Amino acid sequence: MRQAKDMMNPNPEHCTLGTPIQDIIQQFSDKNTDYLLVLDDEQRLQGIITESDLIDQQANLHVPTAIAVFDMVLPVGENRFANEIKRLEALTAEELMATELKTVTPDTSLNDLASLMSDTAVHHLPVIDGDNIEGLVSKHDVIKALANRPASS
Repeated sequence: MRQAKDMMNPNPEHCTLGTPIQDIIQQFSDKNTDYLLVLDDEQRLQGIITESDLIDQQANLHVPTAIAVFDMVLPVGENRFANEIKRLEALTAEELMATELKTVTPDTSLNDLASLMSDTAVHHLPVIDGDNIEGLVSKHDVIKALANRPASS
């Protein structure tokens, strides 16, 4: 069975924590990529930025609403509002990146990769061996692997 190490990009696109947002946008455009891994000075994975993060940063702000129940006012959407403010103010990769990452090992099977992507709606999975970044598997890599899988699998 195919594993992450068989289909991963061994040289994933990346930037550093301090990379300015404008440079990130330019890197997305120049390299025609839809993600950047964010690495610290020791080349350890700290987060990821996807094209959705950049688009969300440009979206209109959703002002929270409130619901009045008897004499109480209950705010709705405060957490989303706070997250949107943080995203709008981001000036560097560190301020924009997602830090709650799903990762896999080089031995993760194709079926497990597909399941993880489906269950979590995550389309970029860094391949980690200990503290080392070995590569990245994208949804496109999984589709290519499925297309090349023998019919008996």
